[in-house]
Formats: sequence, C-alpha cells, structure tokens
Amino acid sequence: IPGKEGAENQKDGEYVLTYEDKDGDWMLVGDVPWEMFTDSCRRLRIMKGSDAIGLAPRAGEKSKNRN
Repeated sequence: IPGKEGAENQKDGEYVLTYEDKDGDWMLVGDVPWEMFTDSCRRLRIMKGSDAIGLAPRAGEKSKNRN
C-alpha cells in the first residue's frame, strides 16, 4: 500500500501530526512545501502512529523513495 511505510515504522504509543486538506484527505504534516500546506490545510489532528497507516509519507520518506 503506497504511503504505508512511514506510519508502520511508528512505535506503539507514538503520535503523528496530520492535517485535512481542502479535498478532505488526511495527510501527514511535512509531506508538501510550507506554502502549499498553508493554502490547503483546513484542520490539524494528532493521531496515533498506528492509525495513520495509509496516509501520505512525510517529505523525508518521499524523497528517500525517489532515489
């Protein structure tokens, strides 16, 4: 499943910051440049890492997957 790697690596009890974009999709904070984030962010949510499986990866994980 695309995007699954980042949240899977979270240990039980760890939390991640997510946001809802203007399309209603929940994404991990840090997956887009700051200006795009501020234009598209509608609300923030702190989620358990295990609940964030399937969300888009963070920027560092995305760039790691490009190589």
